[in-house]
Amino acid sequence: MRNDSFDAVGMFFGLFGVLYVLVALFMVVLTIVFIFKAMGFMKRKNEADRLTNERLERLIQLQSKREIDPYNVQD
Repeated sequence: MRNDSFDAVGMFFGLFGVLYVLVALFMVVLTIVFIFKAMGFMKRKNEADRLTNERLERLIQLQSKREIDPYNVQD
């Protein structure tokens, strides 16, 4: 009887060990997914910033060549 209770306690602590490994693995996978999502977001953001800068440069060039109406911008 005494040996059975030690087996139950050992199994209980073994379950915590397995759960610890599963939680640690889950956290590693979430970290990797987050890194790839952040890299994708930064790629899209850099492209959008590049387009915004190009448009701003174009507006500055048009403004320096002639005075433009801010409500009627034409090429």
